[in-house]
Amino acid sequence: MECEASMEQEIADALQFGAKSIGMLGSIAVLLNNILGPGIANFSGLYQQTGWLPPSFTILICVISSMVSGDMLLAAMRAYPENSEFGVRVEYGTLCRHYFSRKTALLFQCLFQLAMLCANISNIIQTAQVLDYFVADLNHGKSCAVMFYPNVEAFCHTSSTDVTPFGTDKIVLSLGMGIVALLSIPLGYYNLEDNVVVQNVAMVVILLSTFAWFSIFASLGLDRERVPLIGSSLHNMGGTILFNFMFISTIPSWVCEKKPTVRPLMVIGITLLMAVLGYMLVGILGGMAFKPYYMTDNTLLSELNHISAEEASSVVRITALVSVQAYAISANLASIPIFSILMRYNLIESHVCGPKAAGAVSVLLPFGVSVLLYTGEGFKDIVDFSGTFTSALVNLMVPSLLFLAALHRDDINVRTNVVEELSARSARLRARSVNLLVMVALTTVSIVDQFL
Repeated sequence: MECEASMEQEIADALQFGAKSIGMLGSIAVLLNNILGPGIANFSGLYQQTGWLPPSFTILICVISSMVSGDMLLAAMRAYPENSEFGVRVEYGTLCRHYFSRKTALLFQCLFQLAMLCANISNIIQTAQVLDYFVADLNHGKSCAVMFYPNVEAFCHTSSTDVTPFGTDKIVLSLGMGIVALLSIPLGYYNLEDNVVVQNVAMVVILLSTFAWFSIFASLGLDRERVPLIGSSLHNMGGTILFNFMFISTIPSWVCEKKPTVRPLMVIGITLLMAVLGYMLVGILGGMAFKPYYMTDNTLLSELNHISAEEASSVVRITALVSVQAYAISANLASIPIFSILMRYNLIESHVCGPKAAGAVSVLLPFGVSVLLYTGEGFKDIVDFSGTFTSALVNLMVPSLLFLAALHRDDINVRTNVVEELSARSARLRARSVNLLVMVALTTVSIVDQFL
């Protein structure tokens, strides 16, 4: 027992976990920056493709499921031994190992790491693409990179129609990617508490940028025919939307470092309300403002970057350019380090590897994969894959399973008033079961859709 306690202490020291100092504003920022991350850039094209009713209905389902899942995850954390007031360090992987069998816990821990990795890759790719176009605007329309495929060379290139200035079907290490690495890698080695100031600033910038987009959409003119009631195709709708509800898996690490006075369910509710308004307004208004582009590999950010002099005044174009850069940088600084921190915390806490190896996997590996997927539709592919195969499982299904497992624990150490409280909630168990079944159905449909 002493050896085990010593090992746990060494792990805690190596991780340098933050203190319980994250307040209400910081808590909202940590979750909101996660849910309003780069995935929002796909909503305008999605609404053009699917119409406004199907994605709006799916978003509302995911919001309800997220609220229920968050409640169940918090309940499972409180049922953990001696953690009724969240006084014990309990990570996502801790819950999996405590409530599930060894093989099941290993499976869900792997899915958690894969979900975090995919989310980080998507953040890196989109932010680098935007920064490369910013460099191009300052350098006569060209950004520079080192190409590894199909040839090995350093070159500068321009393309006003593709998602990057380098065209498609290439493997490049771009200047924009280098800037993203310079900004985010150091923050990925800090703990969650140390990132709160960055999170607060990023949240303000993201919200201001989003409001600026609304004014840009209005100035471009809103054509309702571009976003019909029901569109031409629902392909990849489920994966794109599910991808954006990654914040549930952030809850354990955040709860361990929030102030005791912060009410977690209130924070989750405020976050979801702001997110659903952002998704729908960006999707509908952005879809109405631009000619249909959902058949291309462009995103909303690249469309904003491509506004021509014939379409808008110089003030509108400058506002678009500044807001896109501000949003991209803020989303990067807010999201990429958080996903890296969550990966690192869980890798070391699970005894998978030491601090140095965990740092390399969580901070450096996502950049290596991003280089391979940078041009073409790599970003959209990651969004679809992550949303369909990992996000729904990790964020909207596993919490239900953890809650059910907590209700049926035989361990005497968890026979606390928390578990009695859970049992009292069994009258609402049907709602939890319905939530699990709905998410299973939505994920299954999304998986089938992706292979059609």
